[in-house]
Amino acid sequence: MKRYAGLFLLALSLLAACAGQDPADQTEEKSTSEDNVERNNNNITVSLEAEESKWSISENLSINGWLYNDSLPGEEIRVTEGDQVKVNFTNSLDEPTAVHFHGVPVDNKMDGVPGVTQNVVMPGESFTYEIDATLPGTYWYHSHQNGAEQVIDKGLYGSFIIEEEDNNYDTDEVIMLSEVSSMMNKMDEAGMERHGMDSEGGSSHMSEMDENMAHHDQMKEMYDTLVINGKSDPKLSEVNLREGEKAKLRFVNSGLATKVIAIPHDFKVTHYDGQPVNEPETITDHTGIRLGSAERVDIEIDASDPGAYGIEIFSNDNPENLQAVVPLRYEGEEKEELVTQEVSDYLDISSYGTSKDQEDILQDIDNEVEAVLGTNDGGHTYTINGKQMETDTADGHEIYEIEDGDIVKMKITNETDVDHPMHLHGSFFKVMAKNGEKVSGSPIKKDTLNVRPGEEYEIVFKADNPGNWLFHCHEFHHAGGGMVSEIKYKGFEPAETIDPGAPNQPE
Repeated sequence: MKRYAGLFLLALSLLAACAGQDPADQTEEKSTSEDNVERNNNNITVSLEAEESKWSISENLSINGWLYNDSLPGEEIRVTEGDQVKVNFTNSLDEPTAVHFHGVPVDNKMDGVPGVTQNVVMPGESFTYEIDATLPGTYWYHSHQNGAEQVIDKGLYGSFIIEEEDNNYDTDEVIMLSEVSSMMNKMDEAGMERHGMDSEGGSSHMSEMDENMAHHDQMKEMYDTLVINGKSDPKLSEVNLREGEKAKLRFVNSGLATKVIAIPHDFKVTHYDGQPVNEPETITDHTGIRLGSAERVDIEIDASDPGAYGIEIFSNDNPENLQAVVPLRYEGEEKEELVTQEVSDYLDISSYGTSKDQEDILQDIDNEVEAVLGTNDGGHTYTINGKQMETDTADGHEIYEIEDGDIVKMKITNETDVDHPMHLHGSFFKVMAKNGEKVSGSPIKKDTLNVRPGEEYEIVFKADNPGNWLFHCHEFHHAGGGMVSEIKYKGFEPAETIDPGAPNQPE
């Protein structure tokens, strides 16, 4: 964890030296120029390559990225319900990596977690991921090796969409939200190496300075540029509507910070993490949507109110640094100023939509466990039930042992001062209660749940996908700081033997 604090302080001390340079002057915007998808009826083969590439985020900022198929976000993978998908992944980086298909139902051996489900894919090597596209939804893919650097700082992420067979939307767009640090990227552009670090990532005098600033505050200072579909202001592209049409907007928070989405047009929230909301109501007031890291939300807009609207997107805790407006324009409204709105309330998923009886699942609980989210040092490292994963060795962490077929109930309590978006690999879960109150709206089926400070949730899942699966915070710095646990099915034997000498780093 301290390596990021050290980088932050080093960046502050060297940023002035980079201020006069304009990296975008030598940056050429790139796009994927060849078709990387082969289709043979419902058999889909995707070629996916991780490679170094320079990418222009704005007129004044570019990154020396590690990108999938030379694009940020990585090339969208869009298939149809029932397809059989093979992703032939090649690592053309100088660093080891792997690919995790976030939320997509897969066998354990296809989960892409180095040190847990596979050994890391070394430079020059390849790995084929096989996926049965059985469940429609909005998903994404990303590296699960040293995620803070590979996903957030370098850009190894993209969307994975499984369309319903009867998709009837006139517009269907993915909007991926992330952030970058302009100071760190300007250092990279200037050729400044990140030297001078001790074994924990900072020099001794920097480590002393770390104590004066909490990790959360360091991240707010460091990550200062909101990135939407690989761009920031003024390069953001707009969403175009025609009156009478119906649009689906799939928002994916592929970054670190909890984002707020403020839409000044009437809309419905139809899906959480790609899973349907039962009978959602139209939202007409100033309601914002909080989206934790790795969470997704699908928005439906009936284009019946022509105009020019501005979808405001900003960090919940850092709106001064991380904020942007995505234009939403009807045809013929190109010259109109964008209408925006202030957020006066936030969507509460525990009461939104129409309820269905799901008490039957609570009658058959086989295993009750707890996940207390904490910190032992004021927010520099993080724990689950007082334990931390040492991600270099994938040990020391909380392990939940379950039986195939169990109905598992988990109580999650956040005892820290920051958000923790908790992601369960291998299974979806149902949210049953929030802060002691039963869910009163639509049943909530998710793979990632943002647990805010002081909140308590009860979730339930069926153990029907044998394997060793992570349950962890998806703020990658928190995961790197120890907030990782593992759910192990008794008697399960992994398909691949984990090499203790491999540079696996499952965060």
